[in-house]
Amino acid sequence: MAKSNCTISFFRNDLQRTRLSDHCPVRNCYADLQKISFGKYQLPFCYEHGLRIHPSGFVYYNGPSGSDLEIATRRNLLFNGDYYILNFLRQHNKMESSRLCYENSEDAVSYNVFTELLSKKALRKLVNAIVKPEIHEDVSLCLWGNNINLINKTTKPYDSFMKVRKELEGDITRFNTEPDIILTIPGKLVICIEAKFGSKNPIAKEHKEEFGEKPKKRERLIKRYWENNRIISKDIFVFRDPSRVFYEQIFRNIVFAASMARIEGHNNWYVVNLRNQHVMNLKRGKPESYPIKRNILSMLNSKYKDRFIHLTWENIYELVVANNEDLSNLKWYLKNKSLSCGRAFNVLR
Repeated sequence: MAKSNCTISFFRNDLQRTRLSDHCPVRNCYADLQKISFGKYQLPFCYEHGLRIHPSGFVYYNGPSGSDLEIATRRNLLFNGDYYILNFLRQHNKMESSRLCYENSEDAVSYNVFTELLSKKALRKLVNAIVKPEIHEDVSLCLWGNNINLINKTTKPYDSFMKVRKELEGDITRFNTEPDIILTIPGKLVICIEAKFGSKNPIAKEHKEEFGEKPKKRERLIKRYWENNRIISKDIFVFRDPSRVFYEQIFRNIVFAASMARIEGHNNWYVVNLRNQHVMNLKRGKPESYPIKRNILSMLNSKYKDRFIHLTWENIYELVVANNEDLSNLKWYLKNKSLSCGRAFNVLR
């Protein structure tokens, strides 16, 4: 049985780019790799460092048991790991909750960054970089539709979000909409953030959905989430060019943000596409680097065009983290986090 006792977390300076099918990515590791099952595949496993090695990176892996998964997950969560284990891992309130042990997990990055911003009371500064006029209230954090309460060590579903999902996706049983991050001042403000780490924004496809799935086609997405939506105003969108690339995940975030705001009795909503500038630079000319803002603004009515914001993780670093001594650990994390065994972010100072 493949198991490892390693509890160390690895960062970009610990790693080397190598043929991941042949070698452990940890520098100066000469361990003989084992083969372990992963679905229908056999993947290399370094027992010395507790890493299952994939073509694009690695996964912390300590063994097949539930307690092994907890250890592996904690290794990728430098902030508030106990809270995640208690409230999310295998708790049925987070899709794919067992995958935060992946090096390239954008959920793990989102969790690390935003729970640390919450614990150090730095979310307000981020919100004030997004909205005008300036807000002075405390900002609440929801991850994957769940309120985060680090003080009481509890979580519960965000009520407005659950009402919208029941209204729009009551018959969907597979992969319901699950905004990565929601920042809220209850009754006054809703910001949905769609976070990307190493991946691109998904687009609508001319495929038929399976029973119980969300629509995949542009026309069926528009019909379900906008035309049949009994919550939001019908003046938000204007769809002129059916040939334009349709970013379906961002579209759903806009619908959910506007719908949650309406349920709460206000119209103060925003949607942020949070991307990785370093990946955009490396992937220039590929879908990961495509400009998003012009596309999204083209389908928003004029009075809603300021509701969509494009930010990068590097922007968050500069705006909120770099000069805040209370966030020195988060600063270190963003400077040293790895992506596919290399640099994750364009953060240098």
